[in-house]
Amino acid sequence: MIKEFGNFIQFAETNEIPIEVPVEKFLLQIRNMESEIGHKIIKKIQGKYILTEFGRNFYPYAKRSLQNVKEGINISDECNAYESDNYIVIGIARDSAYTWALECIRGFNKFHPGLRLVILVDDKLTDEIIEKSTIIFWCSERNLPEYDKLWYIEYRYGLYASDDYIDKYGIPTLNNIVTHKIIAYSGKDRPEVTNWHLLGNEYGLPKLTPTILSQSRDLITKMISEGLGIGSASDHQDAYYGYNNLQQVVKLVNGPVLKSYFFVKKGISHQKRDNAGLFDRLFKKYFDENKIDIFLNNDN
Repeated sequence: MIKEFGNFIQFAETNEIPIEVPVEKFLLQIRNMESEIGHKIIKKIQGKYILTEFGRNFYPYAKRSLQNVKEGINISDECNAYESDNYIVIGIARDSAYTWALECIRGFNKFHPGLRLVILVDDKLTDEIIEKSTIIFWCSERNLPEYDKLWYIEYRYGLYASDDYIDKYGIPTLNNIVTHKIIAYSGKDRPEVTNWHLLGNEYGLPKLTPTILSQSRDLITKMISEGLGIGSASDHQDAYYGYNNLQQVVKLVNGPVLKSYFFVKKGISHQKRDNAGLFDRLFKKYFDENKIDIFLNNDN
């Protein structure tokens, strides 16, 4: 069906029988289509084959149908990837996917080109990611029954400013922090983490008033790096975003500590587990090179 429709569509667009298809084979394909459809779609006039009126009207629907079939094949191939031992399906949070996970993926692709990756990215740990992934790397304290929670890294939050900001406005202290420009998160996701410096004295700070609000943690970190104000960031921002001009200020005050866990699905084949082990080792190597501590999870 695919070849028949493809050859008919090519003929309809060029008014020529595809050069790689013998004429008799092409005509047989057309007759088969006409038998199924119940209408003539090609006729011969003065030795030349042309579309009938029905064929001209049928062409756009044939083209659309072929596209739908090809999309269905692609989607089916993608679904089969979740079952194949030649794939690793990685579920990862959007922030991590765009930062250090990208480096690990690049390295994995270089050293293990025979293995294919399916990368599922979202802002939330969805049911689809839990169902389909081989590996999950996520900042979540959830215990997933179908996964082993192997290890984690920590993000220790503090107040950070750029070298440029400090040159202009001086080093903020606990006594004068309320007079400085504060950049804060305006979204609903994890406000207790990104807005801890606005919540009063829970972490030893007075309640601060933001000068700039954004719902993007990435943008907040970039604005801090470019000297627009002070905001909360983790101790891994240099490795995470590539910003090496941030200094922690008011160092006696520390914010929340978050953990990103490395999960591997239980009950997978030996080949899949070996594949997951390859990515596991590469991830650990990357964190080690960036001087980020890895902690074994003892809850399993």
